[in-house]
Amino acid sequence: MRKISLAPNPERPEAVKLTEKLILKLEGLGIEVFVTERVAAMVNRPDLGVDESEIGNSDMVVVMGGDGTMLRWCRLTAPRPTPILGINFGKYGFITEVTAEDADKAIDEILAGNYIVCDRSPLIAKIIKENEAPREHFAFNDVVVSRSVLSRVIELDTRISGRHIVNYAADGLIISTPVGSTGYALSAGGPVVHPDINVFVITPICPHTLNARPLVLPTTEYVTVQPITDTNVMVTVDGQTGETLTKRDKVEVRPADFKAKFVLLNRYSFYDKLRNRLRWGERFSH
Repeated sequence: MRKISLAPNPERPEAVKLTEKLILKLEGLGIEVFVTERVAAMVNRPDLGVDESEIGNSDMVVVMGGDGTMLRWCRLTAPRPTPILGINFGKYGFITEVTAEDADKAIDEILAGNYIVCDRSPLIAKIIKENEAPREHFAFNDVVVSRSVLSRVIELDTRISGRHIVNYAADGLIISTPVGSTGYALSAGGPVVHPDINVFVITPICPHTLNARPLVLPTTEYVTVQPITDTNVMVTVDGQTGETLTKRDKVEVRPADFKAKFVLLNRYSFYDKLRNRLRWGERFSH
């Protein structure tokens, strides 16, 4: 690797401090380093600063933060096939790969070639409104259509590849990637999906029926959701961008035609994260 971008969460001083350390380490090895202009000012290295849109123009992006920071940089660097390594400074950091304490060792392993790159399938959410050009957003975790303000059940016309399937009466729907299956969808009763599987999942949120269950779909399908309820409906993408919907609007969600690339040091790290970060299968005592 000749060029590496460092993308810490600037709101976490410990992540910025690690960035300073990694800059010295990588430059000492003859590797060109890039950071955002904001971070460059924070570490007093304006010569390394580039616009956010250029961070993905490197051989690897090292993201330092929690899952939210990872999701943000996945979207900002998409659809370029730049491998992304996540260093966890968040609470769970399920989609990050290594802890902050192991960051230095992880960089050494990667520079020695001891790593793998795994493909991850994002979604594209197309928001279609009357008299407006459709807007598209990349989702690496999930697309959520839900009530926004008032605590009342909403109705959502849901179609798969153009065929009407059901009108959900619920608090909303979560359409998640395998990576996102361990996030909001898991809390709503959805399945845990291994990230190597080419599927996506529809999970209703608090459905007003006993027979609504999560639905796992192949990536050859797409989903269209249209509110039947005319007020207080919202679509959010990865919990970070969103807008309101009316019953004249639609959200079309389909697998993207590219893959995100995550750097892994251990092919079985998914199972380790289930056990260590989600405390999978543990029994809790008072």
